[in-house]
Amino acid sequence: MGIFGRKKKETVEAVEETAPVVPEGEPGVDRDWQREFDGPYDLAEREELTGRVDLGALRVPAVRGMEMRLDLEKDTNRIVGVTCTFAGTKVQIQAFAAPRSEGLWDEIRQGLVDGIKAAGGSSQVDPDGVMGKELLARMPGRDSSGRVAYAPNRFIGVDGPRWFLRAVVNGPAATDPTQLATIRTFLREVVVNRGSEPRPPREVLALTPPQAVLEEAARRRAAAQQAAAEAKAAEQSGAAPATGGTTTSAPGTAQAAAPGESSADGTGQTER
Repeated sequence: MGIFGRKKKETVEAVEETAPVVPEGEPGVDRDWQREFDGPYDLAEREELTGRVDLGALRVPAVRGMEMRLDLEKDTNRIVGVTCTFAGTKVQIQAFAAPRSEGLWDEIRQGLVDGIKAAGGSSQVDPDGVMGKELLARMPGRDSSGRVAYAPNRFIGVDGPRWFLRAVVNGPAATDPTQLATIRTFLREVVVNRGSEPRPPREVLALTPPQAVLEEAARRRAAAQQAAAEAKAAEQSGAAPATGGTTTSAPGTAQAAAPGESSADGTGQTER
Protein backbone atom coordinates (compact mmCIF):
# COMPACT_ATOMS: atom_id res chain seq x y z
CA MET A 1 0.00 0.00 0.00
CA GLY A 2 1.46 3.28 -0.99
CA ILE A 3 2.14 5.88 1.64
CA PHE A 4 1.03 8.71 -0.55
CA GLY A 5 -2.35 8.51 -2.18
CA ARG A 6 -2.89 9.78 -5.68
CA LYS A 7 -3.94 13.43 -5.53
CA LYS A 8 -7.12 14.17 -7.33
CA LYS A 9 -6.96 16.89 -9.91
CA GLU A 10 -9.19 19.83 -9.15
CA THR A 11 -11.08 20.84 -12.21
CA VAL A 12 -12.27 24.39 -12.39
CA GLU A 13 -15.07 25.01 -14.78
CA ALA A 14 -14.72 28.27 -16.56
CA VAL A 15 -17.74 30.45 -16.07
CA GLU A 16 -18.50 32.23 -19.24
CA GLU A 17 -20.02 35.64 -18.87
CA THR A 18 -22.88 35.88 -21.28
CA ALA A 19 -23.62 39.30 -22.69
CA PRO A 20 -27.22 40.45 -22.38
CA VAL A 21 -29.23 39.74 -25.48
CA VAL A 22 -30.49 42.93 -27.08
CA PRO A 23 -34.16 42.47 -27.95
CA GLU A 24 -35.17 42.81 -31.57
CA GLY A 25 -37.79 45.12 -32.95
CA GLU A 26 -38.94 48.66 -32.21
CA PRO A 27 -40.07 49.36 -28.63
CA GLY A 28 -43.70 50.37 -28.45
CA VAL A 29 -44.34 48.75 -31.82
CA ASP A 30 -42.95 45.21 -31.86
CA ARG A 31 -42.36 44.80 -28.13
CA ASP A 32 -42.37 46.56 -24.77
CA TRP A 33 -39.80 49.25 -24.05
CA GLN A 34 -36.83 48.21 -21.87
CA ARG A 35 -34.89 51.25 -20.65
CA GLU A 36 -31.44 49.63 -20.36
CA PHE A 37 -31.63 48.56 -24.02
CA ASP A 38 -33.79 51.30 -25.50
CA GLY A 39 -32.79 54.42 -23.54
CA PRO A 40 -32.57 56.94 -22.09
CA TYR A 41 -29.28 55.44 -20.95
CA ASP A 42 -27.05 55.58 -17.94
CA LEU A 43 -23.46 56.55 -18.72
CA ALA A 44 -22.31 53.06 -17.69
CA GLU A 45 -24.58 51.58 -20.37
CA ARG A 46 -23.19 53.51 -23.35
CA GLU A 47 -19.56 53.33 -24.39
CA GLU A 48 -20.10 55.27 -27.62
CA LEU A 49 -21.10 58.90 -27.00
CA THR A 50 -20.35 60.49 -30.37
CA GLY A 51 -23.08 62.62 -31.89
CA ARG A 52 -24.10 64.02 -28.52
CA VAL A 53 -23.53 67.42 -26.91
CA ASP A 54 -21.62 67.04 -23.63
CA LEU A 55 -23.42 68.98 -20.87
CA GLY A 56 -21.81 67.13 -17.98
CA ALA A 57 -24.72 65.36 -16.30
CA LEU A 58 -26.47 65.01 -19.67
CA ARG A 59 -25.33 63.97 -23.13
CA VAL A 60 -27.93 65.28 -25.56
CA PRO A 61 -28.18 64.11 -29.20
CA ALA A 62 -27.04 66.74 -31.68
CA VAL A 63 -29.80 66.87 -34.29
CA ARG A 64 -29.48 68.90 -37.48
CA GLY A 65 -31.60 72.05 -37.28
CA MET A 66 -32.10 71.79 -33.52
CA GLU A 67 -31.70 74.92 -31.42
CA MET A 68 -30.43 74.50 -27.88
CA ARG A 69 -30.80 76.82 -24.90
CA LEU A 70 -29.33 76.30 -21.45
CA ASP A 71 -31.82 77.01 -18.64
CA LEU A 72 -30.63 78.84 -15.54
CA GLU A 73 -31.97 78.62 -12.00
CA LYS A 74 -33.33 82.00 -11.01
CA ASP A 75 -31.58 82.46 -7.66
CA THR A 76 -28.24 80.72 -8.25
CA ASN A 77 -27.69 81.00 -12.03
CA ARG A 78 -26.84 77.31 -12.09
CA ILE A 79 -27.58 75.54 -15.36
CA VAL A 80 -30.37 73.18 -14.35
CA GLY A 81 -31.81 72.14 -17.68
CA VAL A 82 -31.61 72.35 -21.43
CA THR A 83 -34.38 73.30 -23.85
CA CYS A 84 -34.19 71.94 -27.39
CA THR A 85 -36.38 73.39 -30.16
CA PHE A 86 -37.53 71.38 -33.19
CA ALA A 87 -39.64 73.23 -35.78
CA GLY A 88 -41.85 74.97 -33.22
CA THR A 89 -41.78 72.29 -30.52
CA LYS A 90 -39.77 72.94 -27.37
CA VAL A 91 -38.49 70.11 -25.18
CA GLN A 92 -37.06 70.97 -21.77
CA ILE A 93 -34.92 68.20 -20.27
CA GLN A 94 -33.82 67.96 -16.65
CA ALA A 95 -32.16 65.19 -14.64
CA PHE A 96 -32.54 64.61 -10.90
CA ALA A 97 -31.01 62.36 -8.28
CA ALA A 98 -33.27 59.51 -7.22
CA PRO A 99 -33.27 56.67 -4.67
CA ARG A 100 -32.07 53.20 -5.64
CA SER A 101 -35.65 51.97 -5.66
CA GLU A 102 -37.35 53.25 -8.79
CA GLY A 103 -40.78 54.85 -8.78
CA LEU A 104 -40.04 58.57 -8.39
CA TRP A 105 -42.00 59.34 -11.56
CA ASP A 106 -45.23 58.10 -9.97
CA GLU A 107 -44.75 60.51 -7.05
CA ILE A 108 -43.76 63.46 -9.22
CA ARG A 109 -46.59 62.86 -11.67
CA GLN A 110 -49.18 63.10 -8.89
CA GLY A 111 -47.55 66.29 -7.66
CA LEU A 112 -47.80 67.70 -11.18
CA VAL A 113 -51.50 66.88 -11.34
CA ASP A 114 -52.11 68.78 -8.11
CA GLY A 115 -49.96 71.74 -9.17
CA ILE A 116 -51.59 72.05 -12.58
CA LYS A 117 -55.05 71.97 -11.04
CA ALA A 118 -54.10 74.65 -8.50
CA ALA A 119 -52.81 76.84 -11.36
CA GLY A 120 -56.17 76.63 -13.14
CA GLY A 121 -55.20 74.02 -15.69
CA SER A 122 -56.25 70.44 -16.32
CA SER A 123 -54.43 67.19 -16.98
CA GLN A 124 -54.92 63.55 -17.83
CA VAL A 125 -52.62 60.54 -17.72
CA ASP A 126 -51.71 58.98 -21.06
CA PRO A 127 -51.04 55.29 -20.33
CA ASP A 128 -49.82 54.55 -23.85
CA GLY A 129 -46.46 56.28 -23.82
CA VAL A 130 -43.61 54.20 -25.23
CA MET A 131 -41.57 54.78 -22.06
CA GLY A 132 -44.48 54.42 -19.67
CA LYS A 133 -47.21 56.73 -18.44
CA GLU A 134 -47.11 60.35 -19.57
CA LEU A 135 -49.05 63.37 -18.39
CA LEU A 136 -50.87 65.56 -20.91
CA ALA A 137 -51.77 68.95 -19.46
CA ARG A 138 -53.53 72.12 -20.56
CA MET A 139 -51.66 75.01 -18.99
CA PRO A 140 -53.26 78.47 -18.64
CA GLY A 141 -51.46 81.45 -20.14
CA ARG A 142 -52.06 84.61 -22.16
CA ASP A 143 -52.33 85.01 -25.92
CA SER A 144 -51.11 88.01 -27.92
CA SER A 145 -54.28 89.96 -27.08
CA GLY A 146 -53.90 89.32 -23.36
CA ARG A 147 -56.77 86.86 -23.09
CA VAL A 148 -56.50 83.59 -21.21
CA ALA A 149 -55.40 80.75 -23.47
CA TYR A 150 -54.55 77.14 -22.75
CA ALA A 151 -51.43 75.52 -24.18
CA PRO A 152 -50.84 71.76 -24.31
CA ASN A 153 -47.84 70.42 -22.39
CA ARG A 154 -46.76 66.80 -22.21
CA PHE A 155 -44.64 65.57 -19.28
CA ILE A 156 -42.51 62.48 -19.87
CA GLY A 157 -40.68 60.86 -16.95
CA VAL A 158 -38.13 58.03 -16.90
CA ASP A 159 -36.76 56.29 -13.80
CA GLY A 160 -33.12 55.24 -14.16
CA PRO A 161 -30.45 53.81 -11.84
CA ARG A 162 -30.36 56.43 -9.06
CA TRP A 163 -31.54 59.17 -11.42
CA PHE A 164 -34.78 60.46 -12.83
CA LEU A 165 -35.13 62.18 -16.21
CA ARG A 166 -38.00 64.53 -16.97
CA ALA A 167 -38.95 66.11 -20.29
CA VAL A 168 -41.60 68.78 -20.84
CA VAL A 169 -42.88 68.92 -24.42
CA ASN A 170 -44.51 72.20 -25.46
CA GLY A 171 -45.88 72.84 -28.93
CA PRO A 172 -47.28 70.72 -31.78
CA ALA A 173 -45.51 67.51 -30.69
CA ALA A 174 -47.36 67.57 -27.37
CA THR A 175 -50.50 66.35 -29.15
CA ASP A 176 -49.49 65.32 -32.68
CA PRO A 177 -48.64 61.58 -32.70
CA THR A 178 -46.19 61.74 -35.62
CA GLN A 179 -44.15 64.61 -34.18
CA LEU A 180 -44.36 63.12 -30.70
CA ALA A 181 -42.81 59.87 -31.98
CA THR A 182 -39.80 61.85 -33.20
CA ILE A 183 -39.41 63.55 -29.82
CA ARG A 184 -39.62 60.24 -27.98
CA THR A 185 -36.92 58.78 -30.23
CA PHE A 186 -34.74 61.81 -29.49
CA LEU A 187 -35.24 61.42 -25.72
CA ARG A 188 -34.33 57.74 -25.86
CA GLU A 189 -30.85 58.71 -27.08
CA VAL A 190 -30.15 60.95 -24.07
CA VAL A 191 -27.42 59.69 -21.71
CA VAL A 192 -27.41 60.58 -17.99
CA ASN A 193 -24.21 60.89 -15.94
CA ARG A 194 -25.42 61.03 -12.35
CA GLY A 195 -21.99 60.72 -10.71
CA SER A 196 -21.17 58.59 -7.67
CA GLU A 197 -21.50 61.18 -4.89
CA PRO A 198 -24.42 60.96 -2.43
CA ARG A 199 -27.34 63.22 -3.32
CA PRO A 200 -30.78 63.66 -1.80
CA PRO A 201 -33.69 62.48 -3.96
CA ARG A 202 -35.05 65.12 -6.38
CA GLU A 203 -31.88 67.20 -6.30
CA VAL A 204 -31.34 68.59 -9.77
CA LEU A 205 -28.19 67.48 -11.55
CA ALA A 206 -26.54 70.76 -12.56
CA LEU A 207 -25.24 70.94 -16.12
CA THR A 208 -22.08 72.45 -17.57
CA PRO A 209 -21.92 74.34 -20.88
CA PRO A 210 -20.12 72.68 -23.79
CA GLN A 211 -16.59 73.82 -24.54
CA ALA A 212 -17.66 75.54 -27.77
CA VAL A 213 -20.05 77.77 -25.82
CA LEU A 214 -17.35 78.69 -23.30
CA GLU A 215 -14.96 79.58 -26.12
CA GLU A 216 -17.62 81.63 -27.90
CA ALA A 217 -18.44 83.51 -24.67
CA ALA A 218 -14.76 84.23 -24.07
CA ARG A 219 -14.37 85.48 -27.64
CA ARG A 220 -17.36 87.79 -27.28
CA ARG A 221 -16.06 89.19 -23.99
CA ALA A 222 -12.65 89.85 -25.54
CA ALA A 223 -14.25 91.51 -28.58
CA ALA A 224 -16.45 93.69 -26.34
CA GLN A 225 -13.47 94.75 -24.23
CA GLN A 226 -11.43 95.57 -27.33
CA ALA A 227 -14.30 97.59 -28.82
CA ALA A 228 -14.71 99.52 -25.56
CA ALA A 229 -10.98 100.26 -25.44
CA GLU A 230 -10.96 101.44 -29.06
CA ALA A 231 -14.00 103.64 -28.49
CA LYS A 232 -12.38 105.21 -25.44
CA ALA A 233 -9.13 105.82 -27.34
CA ALA A 234 -11.04 107.35 -30.26
CA GLU A 235 -12.99 109.60 -27.91
CA GLN A 236 -9.80 110.84 -26.27
CA SER A 237 -8.17 111.52 -29.65
CA GLY A 238 -11.28 113.13 -31.12
CA ALA A 239 -11.52 110.59 -33.97
CA ALA A 240 -14.71 108.79 -34.89
CA PRO A 241 -14.75 105.14 -33.70
CA ALA A 242 -14.68 102.46 -36.37
CA THR A 243 -17.78 100.38 -36.88
CA GLY A 244 -17.64 96.63 -37.26
CA GLY A 245 -19.94 93.92 -38.46
CA THR A 246 -22.58 92.12 -36.43
CA THR A 247 -21.27 89.24 -34.32
CA THR A 248 -23.22 86.01 -34.69
CA SER A 249 -22.76 82.69 -32.97
CA ALA A 250 -21.78 79.60 -34.91
CA PRO A 251 -24.67 77.42 -36.09
CA GLY A 252 -25.65 74.73 -33.63
CA THR A 253 -24.08 76.33 -30.56
CA ALA A 254 -26.08 76.49 -27.35
CA GLN A 255 -26.98 79.81 -25.81
CA ALA A 256 -27.63 80.37 -22.11
CA ALA A 257 -31.18 81.37 -21.27
CA ALA A 258 -32.05 84.30 -19.08
CA PRO A 259 -32.37 83.60 -15.35
CA GLY A 260 -35.80 82.47 -14.29
CA GLU A 261 -36.46 80.16 -17.21
CA SER A 262 -36.53 76.95 -15.22
CA SER A 263 -37.50 75.56 -11.84
CA ALA A 264 -35.27 72.93 -10.26
CA ASP A 265 -37.57 71.71 -7.50
CA GLY A 266 -38.64 68.57 -9.30
CA THR A 267 -42.27 69.64 -9.59
CA GLY A 268 -42.12 70.40 -13.27
CA GLN A 269 -43.53 73.91 -12.89
CA THR A 270 -41.64 76.18 -15.23
CA GLU A 271 -41.43 79.81 -14.30
CA ARG A 272 -42.39 82.15 -17.11
